Amino acid sequence: MEKRKASLLFFVLVGVIAIGLAGCATGPTATAPAKTLPEMLKSAGFKAYPAATPDQVKHLKTCPPDTLMVQERKGAVGCYAFADQKTDTMYIGDEAAYWRFKRALEQQEQKIGEQRIQDDPQFWPMWGSRWGGGGG
Repeated sequence: MEKRKASLLFFVLVGVIAIGLAGCATGPTATAPAKTLPEMLKSAGFKAYPAATPDQVKHLKTCPPDTLMVQERKGAVGCYAFADQKTDTMYIGDEAAYWRFKRALEQQEQKIGEQRIQDDPQFWPMWGSRWGGGGG
């Protein structure tokens, strides 16, 4: 009887180990898919502003592509903006959103250009009042 218990215990242990190993072999191996830049911007706290007028669409097309723009106003950073020319959407964020976005880029090992724009005469009248940065 003792020998039978030992055999049964052995087979149970082998079964548990086999199930555990099978689970490891079939478990997920890929990492989560990388987020798109607009998804990363939104999750970092940037707000999306779809172009609502022909002038805004025209302005978006003049912005540097795939570049985070540091919008200066009166010599200081006013906000951070990204023009998504594919969807005609301007993403605008504050300092905290900028740093969250930068960390997310680093985690996904993505690169994006940055350009400092000093007192863009079109940006503030077009987008500032919608964002809360004031117009004109």
